[in-house]
Amino acid sequence: MPVAKPLVGLKVADFSMVYAGPICARMLSDCGASVTKIEPLGLGDTVRGNARIFAHFNAGKSSVQIDLGSTEGQELAHRLIDEADVVIENYRPGVMQRFGLDYASVKGRRPDLVYCSISGFGQSGPAAQRAAYAPVAHAASGYDIAHMRAQIHTDTQVGENDRPPASGIMIADMLTGAYAFGAIQTALLGRVSSGLGDHIDITMLESMMMLIPGQQQAAQIANSPSFGGFLPVATTSGFVMLCIVSDKNFVGLCAAIERPDLQTDPRFVRIARIRNVRDLVTEVERWSATRTVEECEAQFDRHGVPCSRYNTPADLFDEPQLQHRGAFTVFNDDEGEYFVQNLPFQFASVDNATTPHSPAPGEHTDAVLADNLNLDENAIADLRKRSIVE
Repeated sequence: MPVAKPLVGLKVADFSMVYAGPICARMLSDCGASVTKIEPLGLGDTVRGNARIFAHFNAGKSSVQIDLGSTEGQELAHRLIDEADVVIENYRPGVMQRFGLDYASVKGRRPDLVYCSISGFGQSGPAAQRAAYAPVAHAASGYDIAHMRAQIHTDTQVGENDRPPASGIMIADMLTGAYAFGAIQTALLGRVSSGLGDHIDITMLESMMMLIPGQQQAAQIANSPSFGGFLPVATTSGFVMLCIVSDKNFVGLCAAIERPDLQTDPRFVRIARIRNVRDLVTEVERWSATRTVEECEAQFDRHGVPCSRYNTPADLFDEPQLQHRGAFTVFNDDEGEYFVQNLPFQFASVDNATTPHSPAPGEHTDAVLADNLNLDENAIADLRKRSIVE
């Protein structure tokens, strides 16, 4: 008899848009939850401008469009929340309160509700109302400066005139969504014993800060020791990343490049190895610069040296290990055929690959209002005629 996905039966009301909230809700959907995405009238989620990106964040959900600015729309949303186990929202703090849909307004009707609020800086405090996107969180958290210093090695300070990076990779959104996913599971588990839900207040700022614990501790210590051992080395066809973080790694490296003499070189003994990382790169490249990426990676692997070539995003679709794991689901819709990545964890007993469909705006409005709220065709038609729903 087939085993059901672990979250089958769980109902989620997803008021979130863009990245952080939607990826959290998609993770719940991939694990079996029934997720209803409540979108504003018109174009809906702003990410819909790119259908493939929208699919990545919203596959498997139902879409309902409701005018949350209207009293009737707010009551419909209340009723959907009444039916849900989990609410996810990432409006700026105070917006859901204006709609009468904040945690304080709904917990009386549903004391067992798990309500997750995602924001840049938190639901209260002096920075709560500041607008935030992922690059803002990257800058505010200390991550960008820590990353910049790590790139030019820990002993070098960033100068006043050095321009910090402006990453177009939305780390804060993806990381915060993953933390929210875990926090929701924790609150649901707590509900089993207490019978009560909770309000989760999660920030992009603090999620990003979790990436730099070593740098946080070093900032509190005068003359803190360096750490690292990460070496991008050149080959004839690109670069290979080496991680030489232990003596065992270093011994393997010396064997791989046929340089056992480096093991007794005073420049490369333990902590000195980090201080003299540029010298070590030079020594390794005497060997690697005459060989291809494939040859270097294979040799380092044979000697147990943690390493990898630098893949481009396009390389990933043909990567044998990812093909073996079934890391992508194929979508075939108006955009043509394309891949959407599955979750990075797999269960032994069930298939949690994502559903190869993302909803059109309001695609499920009629079905959700009929099935969840018991509204008949005439009532739904009247709501649509008066632009309460689409």
